[in-house]
Order: sequence, then C-alpha cells, then structure tokens
Amino acid sequence: MCTGFIKKGNDLLFGFNLDIDPTVWNFKLFKTNDYFTIGIKVGTTLYFTHGVNKQGHFGNLPYMNAPEIGKYHRGKNDFRIDLLNDRYIKNLYSFEEVKAILQTKNLVNAPNCSMHSLIGDKEGHILLVEPGFGYQEVEENFAVITNFPLFKNVEKNNPWFGIDRYDKATKILKASSPSFGPLDGLELLKQVKQEGPWATRVSFVYSKNENCVYYVLNNDFSSIQKHILGK
Repeated sequence: MCTGFIKKGNDLLFGFNLDIDPTVWNFKLFKTNDYFTIGIKVGTTLYFTHGVNKQGHFGNLPYMNAPEIGKYHRGKNDFRIDLLNDRYIKNLYSFEEVKAILQTKNLVNAPNCSMHSLIGDKEGHILLVEPGFGYQEVEENFAVITNFPLFKNVEKNNPWFGIDRYDKATKILKASSPSFGPLDGLELLKQVKQEGPWATRVSFVYSKNENCVYYVLNNDFSSIQKHILGK
C-alpha cells in the first residue's frame, strides 16, 4: 500500500502515508534532530524506508507490485533500491551521488520484493525510480506515487495498485494553488488514507520552509504533531 507525493509552490512539501500491517512488517518511527523516518527491520538489519532528513533528502519505498520487473540480482554492476533509499535518508549520499548511481548502475529490487521510489531534495529536484526501468526526472511542480509501476501501462482493476489513490492525489495537486501548505498536504493524505489490516499507521508532510515535519499517527487527523529537524 502507501501513497507519497512531492509538491512545489511557495513551500516545498514531501508527503507520505505508511499503509502497513504490523503483523507482517516490524516497523518503528524514528524522530531525531537529523531525520524523521520509518525504519523496517528485516532479520537483524534495520532499513530506513520512508522519511526525510534535515538536509532535505526525501525517500520512500512503496511496493510496486510488479515482481517480474527488476528482480534481485547480485552482480558487480547491480545496486539495490532499498540500500540506495536507506543511505540517502541517512545522508550518506547526496542527491547528485544518487543520480550518478542511477546513471551507471543496474537498479534491482531487494530479494523477494518489488518496490519503487519517489526521491526529492531541498532544491526541488524530483526523481521517479523503478528497478527494471531506471529513473525519470520530473519537471512538473508535483509528483505522486502509489503501488503500480509508473513507467508501463497496467491493468486498471488491480485492487493492490492504488490507482484510485493515485488519481485522487493527482487531482488535488493539479487543482492546488502555490499557497498549498503542510496542513493541506495532510488533508490530501487524509483523503487517501486506508483502514483495515493494512491501515495508514503514519502520515507525514515535510515543509522545507520550516524544516519541520507535520505528522499524524493511526489516522487520528484531529491530533497533528510537529517535529522540527536540525535543532
């Protein structure tokens, strides 16, 4: 599941809904001076999967639901998307280094996974990244990602793709004005939230102007919290 977006206007916003079943994935929210991120533990290793750091690096890993594309392969020229995303959020890579990796390496999935990513930086650069397809720079003032591959035509009736969420978020952002702010971003995430076993557990919107994250836990949009980065 999951929905992510980037919106450029008077402010630069990064938004994300984490839709996850805690009985399937061991996840935790980390809030420090350096980053606001969800970490998911696989075995004994913790990976930063969806978040933003104080340098304005935004990354995420929604499921792409295209297991035949970009399969895991261990080779000298292969690079895993989950490691790229993790290291970017941890500020181990700059945006330019991420782009250089995408230009020179064969991007692959983690074992037994099918993921893609919407990557942004504080300068307003946007990349859509998909193993098996590569990457694309987004020139528009917004971008949206859900759970289907964006670089190929897909069936419209797959319930796991989240095409309805993608269309709703895109419609909201297309109609938005330059004054669209973090609270508007949270309202967008509220409009595409999920319930049930794969409910939305964390919703967050990062504001570049404030270097601050507005967030909501467990769909309680009446209780908005703030986390300032780089204090």
